[in-house]
Amino acid sequence: MIPTLRRAGPPLAAILLAASAAQARQTDDLSLAGAANRAFAQALVRDLRDQDHAAALALIEARPDIAATPAGVRLRAELLVKLGRRDEAIVLLERHLTQDDQDALARFQLGEIHFAARRDRAATLSYRLALAGQLDPTRRAIATGRLSAIEARRDLRLSFSASITPDSNINGATNATSVELFGLPFTLSDDARRRGGVSASVGASVERRWRLSDHLALSAGAATFVMDAPGRTFDQSQWSLEAGPELRVNDRLRLELAASYRDIRFGGAALETWTGLRTTLEAYPRHDLRWDGAAHLDHIDGRRGPAFDGWSYGAQVGRTRFLGPSALWRASLAIDTHDLADAQLSYAEARLSGGRLFPLPLSALAYVEPYAQTRRFGARSALFGVRRLDREYGVSARISRRDWRVLGAFPFVQLSASRATSNVALGRYDRQRIEFGFTRDF
Repeated sequence: MIPTLRRAGPPLAAILLAASAAQARQTDDLSLAGAANRAFAQALVRDLRDQDHAAALALIEARPDIAATPAGVRLRAELLVKLGRRDEAIVLLERHLTQDDQDALARFQLGEIHFAARRDRAATLSYRLALAGQLDPTRRAIATGRLSAIEARRDLRLSFSASITPDSNINGATNATSVELFGLPFTLSDDARRRGGVSASVGASVERRWRLSDHLALSAGAATFVMDAPGRTFDQSQWSLEAGPELRVNDRLRLELAASYRDIRFGGAALETWTGLRTTLEAYPRHDLRWDGAAHLDHIDGRRGPAFDGWSYGAQVGRTRFLGPSALWRASLAIDTHDLADAQLSYAEARLSGGRLFPLPLSALAYVEPYAQTRRFGARSALFGVRRLDREYGVSARISRRDWRVLGAFPFVQLSASRATSNVALGRYDRQRIEFGFTRDF
């Protein structure tokens, strides 16, 4: 963000004047255009010097040829912030960045707006994307300092999300019309193959951190998720708690260890509880590169019977490369094992995914992620007569209009399609899904 409008006014006015003069050279009456541009620049410098932000904004917006330039957009956003219209400034800059995805200064400005409002997740992403672009040394130093400040002040974080999913297929409706159970053929009714209908979900989380020293802190958090599906049969809910120490080695490396508890319900009845340990790592070898990893060990107490008791353990690693002010790509690999009392219910699974963030027309931003996953069960199933092996391939695309803002958040639509194959007929299906929602961090 521009440190002060008083200092920044004349240079910005000169930039705007140069942009307008370049267009004026294409007109027939250069002297008249030049005089008009000089008058405009003088009036703009006067308004900025006098800190008459409303007059300066009106002056720029009265010149669409100047207001649409990158410098014009950034100055309008700065003036909107000064006038207390931060949401409008955010929308203006976000819309501009879908059209000019190389404007690192605009992305830096967004970081400054989020930083001032203590929306630290959004600020961090903005600064990382800006640092991957062509920032001048002064702003690069400011962005780096802001990231350090965010790490130091990360004391309380709140998040809320909500979504609606038409025809959610939550019960994994199969493509099969018949299946063999215990070696006998059965025909599946339409009810057994029905989809889940329209579902609605909400989620919320809170995280609190207490600093014990410059490098050591204690953090605790809670989260909940509720999904309501037609008929209550497929309703889901869970809540979780975790707490533990956090070691901040430096501004680029952070480690956490936490004890965790999770209660999961399905169809209104208790399904299982998880109790265990989780460790996470976050590292930034370079300003444009992030590595993250996690590992967990949990004991599962199955409420459906002792056969569902056991352990779950696994790990995941991810790599994010920030490519520029409006682009990044991410790859991740996750491996997980459920070692339950009944070997027929035990399984090991792996998931590989890779995604790309990029701008789209109509002021939209998209994140597209294809994935592949496999699940192999631990023993031959007495029910199906084989050792079950499932594979799934799919792709999801989350699209958000950056010129729409609802309750302080950008609404999104997420489209996904997947195909599952299996050596068991019930495990074969095609699934298409659309989800409308938003996420808000505080």
